[in-house]
Amino acid sequence: MRGLVDGDTEAGKRTAAGRVLALLGAFSRGGGSLTLSEIARHADLSLTTTHRLAKEVLEWGGLELDDSGHYRLGRRFLDLASASTTGLHLRETALPHLADLHRLTGLTVQLAVKDADDVLYLEALRPHSNYSGENRIGGRLKLHVTAIGLVLLAYAGDEVIEEYLRQPLKRYTPHTVADPDSIRAFLDAVRKNKIAIGTQSISMGAGAVAAPIFNDDGTVTTAIGTVFLIDRDDPQKLLDPVRATATRISHALADRRSSPHPRTVDFNRRHAGLI
Repeated sequence: MRGLVDGDTEAGKRTAAGRVLALLGAFSRGGGSLTLSEIARHADLSLTTTHRLAKEVLEWGGLELDDSGHYRLGRRFLDLASASTTGLHLRETALPHLADLHRLTGLTVQLAVKDADDVLYLEALRPHSNYSGENRIGGRLKLHVTAIGLVLLAYAGDEVIEEYLRQPLKRYTPHTVADPDSIRAFLDAVRKNKIAIGTQSISMGAGAVAAPIFNDDGTVTTAIGTVFLIDRDDPQKLLDPVRATATRISHALADRRSSPHPRTVDFNRRHAGLI
């Protein structure tokens, strides 16, 4: 085994590209902000190798380093992600409708997709900027933890649901729904009402309302949600606006014309300061 390092085995030694991918994959953990030693541990790399690779990716623009010694993924990856036709179409089509909901409610509004056992957040419009929690853009949370995740899980299919429920389900608060039977009942209600309300599942002071975005074939891989404060907002008043917004996005996505919707063009031009 001499000469094999960084988690390699004699049967499958990682290439240089494999080590870089392992380094980048580490950022799916830890809230997206990691020290060098945390990156090394999550990527199963030596500290020396991690330091060398991080320096190269930093110089390329793929990482950012703050004053506290924490690394984050850099803007270069946002540029690359925006080149994805499918992802760009989804986000740009949904964005004007998300903005309408954000203005109507004054609350945080999110767009997310199911990615394996996780919620992956594609967009978030917030009352306050500089948010860096796990439900930031590009952040991940387990499906059972949030209302938007439970919506995505509800339409994932029975086999997927049962496989998910066989794994240990983490509780963030005493109110996190983590009992398999309770989750099954919750998912049944989501499919019946096409809406979900989650309260205090991540934070004791907050909850969320979420709704599915339907594909042309009736499947669901995307959902929207809005976050409310327990002591200030009435979630019942959010049900119709969230459900209606999800329906409008579903209809907009069904229109697969090559040119974007006029509202999308108008929103993007205004956002860029062109009009």
